[in-house]
Amino acid sequence: MTIAPEKLSQYDEYVDALDLLDEDSRFEYIIDIGKRADKVPFPAEYMDEAHMMHGCMSKVWIVHREDGGAHHFQGQSDAIIVKGLVSMMTGAFSGLTITELEELTLDHVRGLNLGALTMQRQVGMMAMLKHMQKLSRQSDLAAD
Repeated sequence: MTIAPEKLSQYDEYVDALDLLDEDSRFEYIIDIGKRADKVPFPAEYMDEAHMMHGCMSKVWIVHREDGGAHHFQGQSDAIIVKGLVSMMTGAFSGLTITELEELTLDHVRGLNLGALTMQRQVGMMAMLKHMQKLSRQSDLAAD
């Protein structure tokens, strides 16, 4: 099974935008995404240990909900660049089914072409993808 292109339109938008920017401008773009994410408040009650994603130096919280087979994510971080990255990842991969989420690979993270980021942040983004996949699997198991 291949993910329908329209389901990855947000992801493709990020890829296209980042391809046009030089490394300094990429940081500005990511920071701007983080600032825009603040317009949709992250529920304070989810900023707890149960919703914390481990594998990142910054604090990152991700909430997940399943609606009619589609998995949706919202995230938050205490660091503005990481907040932008969390927003990109949760926005790009929300709305997918568990099967589609499982098809995502580290190549999708690499496809964002964020070479300007430190290796540690790249590893954190890869961990974020794995975390979202895990949340989706747990949700599907709980539903059975």
